Amino acid sequence: MNQNQHVEKSMNGDKFIRYVLLANGFSTGLVGLILIFFSHFLATLTGLDRSSALVETGIFLVIFVAFVFWTVRMPFIPPMYVLIFSVVDFLWVIGSIFLIAKDGIWFKMTYFGIWAVVLIALVVGVFAIFEFYYWWINKPQKRSH
Repeated sequence: MNQNQHVEKSMNGDKFIRYVLLANGFSTGLVGLILIFFSHFLATLTGLDRSSALVETGIFLVIFVAFVFWTVRMPFIPPMYVLIFSVVDFLWVIGSIFLIAKDGIWFKMTYFGIWAVVLIALVVGVFAIFEFYYWWINKPQKRSH
């Protein structure tokens, strides 16, 4: 497969992955801004006592969103970029599982907090799966010699 064929093949899922990345970006940006501006309220509501950690997480999410939107604006979305987003999203899901598993050790989460973490992790997991699939069908093929 030459480079032109690879670019053409990669463009097949381009429109779909743009919508996935836009949905990921808008939802992640919203969560990030909520974490930044309402951290004290959320800390009380969820049982996550360290509101500064919520602000730091929100800042990370806003930076992540900037890269997602930058990628969406590209004429061609490189599969490797989407793989990076997928890995970050999968790490978020793993972190969410870890957060719930540590409930009661470092802090006591409320039922609302647990459900919020689970719901967000499920949505992020769906984004990660779609992103990984896009990378999988568009990854560069190894040349056989």
